[in-house]
Amino acid sequence: MRWIAVFAILTVASAQTFPTFEVASIHPDVTGADGSVIDLPETGRLRVTNATLKTLIRAAWGIQNDQISGGPKWLDSDRYDIEARTAGPITEDQDQPLLQSLLADRFHLKVYREQRELTVDALMLAKNGPLFSKIFSKSTGTSSSIHTNHGPGESRIAVTGISIGQFAGMLGNRMGRIVIDKTGLSGNYDFTLVWDPDSTPGSTFPSVFAALQEQMGLRLESQKATVPVLVIDSADHPSDN
Repeated sequence: MRWIAVFAILTVASAQTFPTFEVASIHPDVTGADGSVIDLPETGRLRVTNATLKTLIRAAWGIQNDQISGGPKWLDSDRYDIEARTAGPITEDQDQPLLQSLLADRFHLKVYREQRELTVDALMLAKNGPLFSKIFSKSTGTSSSIHTNHGPGESRIAVTGISIGQFAGMLGNRMGRIVIDKTGLSGNYDFTLVWDPDSTPGSTFPSVFAALQEQMGLRLESQKATVPVLVIDSADHPSDN
């Protein structure tokens, strides 16, 4: 994401012509839940539960944890619930600019971009894949949603209307490494992947590598790649509602 191309520091989405949220309410999360939810359907009503600023940045730029550099100490610890809405319906290509605008406005987020050569895992088709009929099918819905959960002996990613590229990003975040999509698969899908992150002997669930192959017909291969990195110049706790 070491040739570096540094762009001018940005006040996020300052020049966007996309719509913004008319109303946004942000509060510290008190649920203590393990997982987080980010849901932004075409109605333009955003619902975020138990998400850190790092999680919101990942969603706003479509990047992974290892593609985020710098930031305050609380970037991946303080968790928030957000309710927001636009004046009317939105399109899929407006999701990320809307989130970027919200982060600039309420978290005073400023960033710039670099390109770095890093070791990544390429998500590829396995010999038995893809296993669409067993695990997921083309989404026919008009909105997308992401539900993740992480606990002892079990990690789960359940999504609606998500591309395999987006899934690669979620998987990379959960594994603590960069995963890029090289499956060649297009379109959006609904699916659930469950695995044991600790590879516990006798576990009910397989390792992530076995789960990918058995449940989805996919595999991971280590490679070198030049990938974008988002460097955080500054960020604050969210302003009052």
